[in-house]
Amino acid sequence: MESLTQKVALKFTKANFVPEKVTNRYFHRGNLVKLKSPTTTTITTITTTPTRNTPVFPPIFVSERAAVPRAGEEPELKTTRIRDPVSSADMASKDPILKDDRLARISSSIRVIPDFPKPGIMFQDITTLLLDTKAFKDTIDLFVERYKDKNISVVAGIEARGFIFGPPIALAIGAKFVPMRKPKKLPGEVISEEYSLEYGTDKIEMHVGAVQAGERALVVDDLIATGGTLAAAIRLLERVGVEVVECACLIELPELKGRDRLGDKPLFVLVSST
Repeated sequence: MESLTQKVALKFTKANFVPEKVTNRYFHRGNLVKLKSPTTTTITTITTTPTRNTPVFPPIFVSERAAVPRAGEEPELKTTRIRDPVSSADMASKDPILKDDRLARISSSIRVIPDFPKPGIMFQDITTLLLDTKAFKDTIDLFVERYKDKNISVVAGIEARGFIFGPPIALAIGAKFVPMRKPKKLPGEVISEEYSLEYGTDKIEMHVGAVQAGERALVVDDLIATGGTLAAAIRLLERVGVEVVECACLIELPELKGRDRLGDKPLFVLVSST
């Protein structure tokens, strides 16, 4: 005869829960779900750390026994919400270590200007963040705390605002800074990578010899929108044998799905603009 725990487990299996070998452990779309005991049938989840490939799911609801059933009756079940939706973004605000007032200050210091540079664009203006010395320092500190022990030897900054955040991060973690520029901006011999725009193409360039095969790089920009420039920077570095550890941006525009163009490279952002 099946126990109450097993019956509840079967109910959740039909709702896309996949059973493991142990009868009281189940996985729901990558999230471990446990049935704590057959007496209370309380179910809790341990949510895995979101990654760039983690899809967005609705909140998980579970059932608990509301009262002791009479003989021959099924137990009455009530539904309880046990966690919030999982975001697909690998954001600082999802990291419990970084849940502090720094993120709120950084976010509030970024000015949004509508219809610039053309109608329909909500421009994310970071110049107001640069005027706030505390918010600017907090931004750099959060990136440094993440990358200081990652054995990164190259911080590649994308023109132009990647030049603002990249150098202080590089200095703090003991890495060199490599500017990745638009065509015909660097004076020496360059290597370039082309990428697509909405209409036409563009290129990103860096000096030949600026990096060496086997080095570990962090790619930095202020914002990721469609992801074309970041993807080109990754390809350019990998062509010369550099390992790209991660991409880091202050702001993400998630509706433009730029992180989808980065392949398997992780993306770290501080602020998600909706």
